[in-house]
Amino acid sequence: MEQLIEFFSRLTDTSDWPPRWYCGQWSDFHGWLYITSDLMIWLAYMVIPLVLVRYLFVKKGVPLPGVFWLFGAFILLCGLTHLIDAIIFWIPIYRISALVRFLTGAVSIATVIALFRYFDEAVGLRTSKEFEHELLFRQQAVTELTRSNEELQQFAYVASHDLQSPLKTISNYLKLLHTKYGDQLPADAHKLVETSTNAAERMRVLINDLLNFSRVGNEVAFTQVNLNLLVTEILEEQQVEIRTSGATVDVGPLPTMTAHYTDFKQVFQNLISNALKYRKPSVPPYIKIRAIDEGDQFCFSISDNGIGIERQYFERVFQIFQRLHGRNEFSGTGIGLATCKKVIAIYGGQIWIESTINVGTTFNFTIPKVIKTTHHYAQTDTLYSAN
Repeated sequence: MEQLIEFFSRLTDTSDWPPRWYCGQWSDFHGWLYITSDLMIWLAYMVIPLVLVRYLFVKKGVPLPGVFWLFGAFILLCGLTHLIDAIIFWIPIYRISALVRFLTGAVSIATVIALFRYFDEAVGLRTSKEFEHELLFRQQAVTELTRSNEELQQFAYVASHDLQSPLKTISNYLKLLHTKYGDQLPADAHKLVETSTNAAERMRVLINDLLNFSRVGNEVAFTQVNLNLLVTEILEEQQVEIRTSGATVDVGPLPTMTAHYTDFKQVFQNLISNALKYRKPSVPPYIKIRAIDEGDQFCFSISDNGIGIERQYFERVFQIFQRLHGRNEFSGTGIGLATCKKVIAIYGGQIWIESTINVGTTFNFTIPKVIKTTHHYAQTDTLYSAN
C-alpha cells in the first residue's frame, strides 16, 4: 500500500531515470526512426477511435455499442503508450507510462471478455446481403399483397353490384305491390310487405358497409386533413340526431394530419354516431372529443355518457358483424367499429376502450404523425440486387 501511495505521489517525478536518448548508444538515425514510428502509430490509433465514435453517433441503433466503446478505448490507450514512448526520449515519465500501460491492459481484458460474452449474438447479426435478401423478399410479399387486395376490392365491387341489382328489383316490386294493391291487402300482408322492405333496406346498407370496409386502406393519395373541419362536417351531417337527442358535443383543438380524408372520416363518423346512438333513455348525450400530442403520435379520445360496455366485450365489439344488442334496440350492421380498427391498424396506430356500465364509454386511439401504409413500403425503390 505504501508503495502504491508513493507511486502516485511521485507520478510526474522524472528524477529517477535519464531520458531515453542517454540510455544506451542511440544514433540519430535509430532514435528518430523509433520516435517517428511511435508518433505514426499514435496518430493512426487516435484517428480510429474518432471514426468509431462518429459512426456510433451518426448510425443510430448500432448493435453491441458497448463493444465498440471498449474497442475504441483500447485502441486509444494503445496509441497513448506509443506517444509516451516517444516523449520519454526527452522526458523520462516512466511512472505515467506504467500507469497508462496498466490501464491499457485492464481495458484490453475487458474487451476480450466482452467479445467472448457477445460472440454468439455477434454471429447472429445479419450481413448487408442478408438484409437486402430479406428486404427484397418483403417487398415482393407487399407487392403480392397489394395485388391480392386490388383483386379482392374488385371482387367486392362486382359482388356488391350483382347483389344490389336483384335487391333493388325486390324492393321496387314490393313498393309497387304496396302502391297498386295496398288497399286490397289485409293487415297481415301489409306487415309482410313492410318487413320484407325493411329487410331489403338493411341488406342494401350491409352491402354498402361491406364495400366501404373492403376499400379501407386502398387509397395512397394522402392530403392535409384538418380534423377540426372534418369533425365539424360530421356534426353538421348528424344535426338531426343531435337535435332530437338534445346532445352536447364538446370538441377540443384537433391537429391537421397528412392522411386520407375518407379513412379519417369513417373513424370519427362511426365513433361519434355510436356515442349518439348508444345513449341512456331520457338522458341527453354529452360527447367530448380530445387530442393529445405525444411526440411522434397523437392520442385521440371520444367520450360519452351512454350505456357503457361490459369489459368482457371490449375486444369483441371490434370484430366484424359482432353486435351486442338486437336490431329492435339499436340499428346497425356491426361493421362500424371493425372499420375503425382496420383504418387505425393500417395507419400504424392502436384503439382501445375504457368503459363503465351506465356511466359512459371512451374510445381511445393513436395515429402516428408520419403515416406509412403497406403501399408506401411497396413503392420503395432503394433496393439493391441480392445475389
